[in-house]
Amino acid sequence: MTTRRKLAADVLVLGGGMAGLCAALTARQRGARVLVLEKGTRFGGSMYLSNGIVWTFARLQDARARAPDGDAALQDLLVGGLSEGLDWLAAQGVQLEPERVYLQCGRGRAAAGPQMTQALVDGARAAGATLLAGTALQDLLFEDGAVTGARAFDRDGAIEVRARSVVLATGGFQGNAELLARHVSPHAAAMYLRGNPWSTGDGLLAALDGGAATSCALDTFYGHALTAPPARFNAFGFQEMSHKYGPLAVALNLQGQRFTDESAGTGEEWLNAQIARQPGATAAYVFDADVAERAYEGGALARVVLERARQAGGPVAQADTPAGLADRMQAWGLPPDQVLRTLEEYNAAVVQGRGARLAPARRANPFPVLRPPFSAALVRSAVTFTCGGLRTDLDMRVLRRAASISMLPLVTAPPDELQVAPIPGLHAAGCDVGGFSTSGYLGGLAQALVSGRIAGAAAAG
Repeated sequence: MTTRRKLAADVLVLGGGMAGLCAALTARQRGARVLVLEKGTRFGGSMYLSNGIVWTFARLQDARARAPDGDAALQDLLVGGLSEGLDWLAAQGVQLEPERVYLQCGRGRAAAGPQMTQALVDGARAAGATLLAGTALQDLLFEDGAVTGARAFDRDGAIEVRARSVVLATGGFQGNAELLARHVSPHAAAMYLRGNPWSTGDGLLAALDGGAATSCALDTFYGHALTAPPARFNAFGFQEMSHKYGPLAVALNLQGQRFTDESAGTGEEWLNAQIARQPGATAAYVFDADVAERAYEGGALARVVLERARQAGGPVAQADTPAGLADRMQAWGLPPDQVLRTLEEYNAAVVQGRGARLAPARRANPFPVLRPPFSAALVRSAVTFTCGGLRTDLDMRVLRRAASISMLPLVTAPPDELQVAPIPGLHAAGCDVGGFSTSGYLGGLAQALVSGRIAGAAAAG
């Protein structure tokens, strides 16, 4: 019979990605005894696989405009806290590039994901924190409604950790097929996971069992469409297989029809989210020779991505006429006659300046598909992280569902009816917090950095 092992810490951080490492290092710098439990076989989570760009919008009004359905108070924290957070990262030995502008009105700095991970891991250990990999959260421990630790498992069995404060930084629920199907898309089983394989909603589920409140928009997520099967690539090919030029192209579902404004949102992540709701979570991006050479911020030229997809064995097609392209797309299940009708209607509208009157509209990037050669790539929706999650206050304390009133906009509670209460001892950070981004994307690594530091400081306090 295996004996349950027992450990103790002032601050227990569950998750060793960017949010968890930032929380752990901050808490240790505040003098707390810190233990980090990471489910995966390595630290860094999806930060390790990312392009390493830590950015968000430079002005509050831009954040509001790009993600109007997000939590305004959390967005204020993000925009206001990024600059100090970047300076803090540099002080930990993260090798950041000079500041750059992103998406016309964003700002941030980039580093290599593996180097950023190693710098934070080394810094946390050098400061005296204990970091254990291969150890996963099972449930939280409570006494009189307050969190007093957690139960975890590693290959040797159960571990009971007693702690004054717990920080949930398990990275969202994008790896949990059942939660994705419940909240995001009925076609979740067909979606790609464009991130680490360990973020399966463990923090969310454990907190819900303890009575935690959730944010709105649990159906929102960030990701980019990837080259569809039978392409073969691994996690380190996510960036090269991402079709970020999508807002310049025409997106068709398997019925050969447009289904959204391809140009909406802060980038291709909006289009990717709409693809998730289409049959098979699949679509075709169609474009002509002009778009193939047109630069789009955040990704390679369309012709470059198309060639990468071809080399990976992905479904790509090219022809000298729209009819020839439609015939080749029939092998993917798209009806050629409908493909041609859709392209003709789209071309006629955007050439005449009537793109906004299409159904669905095309309000930006009104580029017709007119100049040969004509190209198409079959793509599949991919999720990097979920945007909905636990509801917190501005100290990243997780709120208790039973002791908090509704925050829906139609509720106009007078001051004497306001009620918001945290679960004592429980904090969250990174993708376990809902409301920073929703249908608009405000930067995942920036969210992890800012919220992780706040949660770590509050947990240590």
